[in-house]
Amino acid sequence: MKMKKPLFLFLPIFLFLTFFTCASRFGQIQSASLGSVTVLLNNSRFSFVTALEGVQTVGSSLITIDTTNYPSTSVLQAQSGDVLRIGTAGSNYNVATTIDDASDNKLSLTSGLLAGDVADDLPVYATQSSTMTVKLRTVSALPAGKIRILVPARSATLLGRDGVPDDDGFDFGVATQASITCPGTFPTGYDSWTASSAAANGSVQLGSVDYHVFTCAYTGTGAVGTIFDATTYDAFVINNLINPSPKTNNLGVADTYSIIVQHLTSGDVVVDQTVTKIAVIDAVRVTATILPQLTFEIIGVTAPANKCGVAVTGSTTPLAVPFGELTVGFFSDLAQTLKVTTNAENGYQVTAIQNDQLGRDGRACPNPASDPACIVDAVVSGMTPAAAADWNSVTGDQIGFAFTLGAATDGVTRDFHYNDGGATYNARHFADLSAGNSPEKIFSRGGGALDDQVEVCYRLTPSATNVAGDYENYIVYTATATF
Repeated sequence: MKMKKPLFLFLPIFLFLTFFTCASRFGQIQSASLGSVTVLLNNSRFSFVTALEGVQTVGSSLITIDTTNYPSTSVLQAQSGDVLRIGTAGSNYNVATTIDDASDNKLSLTSGLLAGDVADDLPVYATQSSTMTVKLRTVSALPAGKIRILVPARSATLLGRDGVPDDDGFDFGVATQASITCPGTFPTGYDSWTASSAAANGSVQLGSVDYHVFTCAYTGTGAVGTIFDATTYDAFVINNLINPSPKTNNLGVADTYSIIVQHLTSGDVVVDQTVTKIAVIDAVRVTATILPQLTFEIIGVTAPANKCGVAVTGSTTPLAVPFGELTVGFFSDLAQTLKVTTNAENGYQVTAIQNDQLGRDGRACPNPASDPACIVDAVVSGMTPAAAADWNSVTGDQIGFAFTLGAATDGVTRDFHYNDGGATYNARHFADLSAGNSPEKIFSRGGGALDDQVEVCYRLTPSATNVAGDYENYIVYTATATF
């Protein structure tokens, strides 16, 4: 019994001390992590920061940069189309192309340098702006609380918000400042949102690192497990951050930054916090060469077929339009299809010209109207190589040879076609090389084309005075692309 008495006295004392030790913790708020935190940058590319190497030439569009003493050590970290600012109070220029050579220190601009932008060591930079989307799930219900996002900054001074990219944090910008957009949706417990950003809140410092502060305060009780993921409810979006420049000279190696996401009480006590990482890295330049392309094809039409509003009277091949035997007082109608493909930015045009009017055995026809061995171009009032006229009858002296255009691929511009203005067979003469004519454009497109097709229809009827024999000439079509 003497052994048990000291134990009996010690046990109440132990229980008493344990109670007060635990009771002292009852009023403390225990920190937890927010759930499912994701931070996304829509543009994770480094900003470009360097300086001019040596005095440049006024009016030149070629510049040389310092690849040794500044964050960006190669022109390959810039890209065509980037806007370069030369000098903090200087001018903006667009990058035309970067020059990939042994030194990687030259790039070409789309305009020449101004007089104030040529001094040695003038700053050169191209900012990359990004939008940061923060998704999360709450783990605490905090009445009238705040979601606060901390983004690394160079410092709490103006250097962190001067619009010039920094190599140790995101810049807040000057003309266009960063800002946060709070959710536009209002789940249970969140009655309204009020946004504030670094311009109003300044910055905070944690562990010797300065951070821009972006806050969305809400009214209401808050709620446990509310999902702000841009699907269930809107996410938190920070706009117009200026991305950092590289910290090191290791091309193609990312720099990582910690983004801190916090849930605070109305009294700014941090209850829940998650630290996540994002990476900023150089852009990868993808290059390829597409050679200028132009294909042009003549395709025969096989009878029976209906082209340009009439039934063809025979078949053609790519190299021949054989009318065969002609009958005075009747039309003979044949057709071909012209096909064009090109990647020319400014499109193409197709022209046509004949070497001469149709002559027996291909003879020259300097005076076809008075030469019975020549079939004249159609004798129709108003018809020329440049002007079309309706040729719908063989009465009177409406004899000869002409052509028109039929169906075409959408987007092709035909200079005329068979049923213009309600005409039956709106036709033209071919331009005549022997008469000193230049080729006439017959159709075109203002951009690239894939398998454009246009029907060309030929009509022929002889004069009663044309002598017997075989008649021929030839037509040259030319497709010209403008790259």
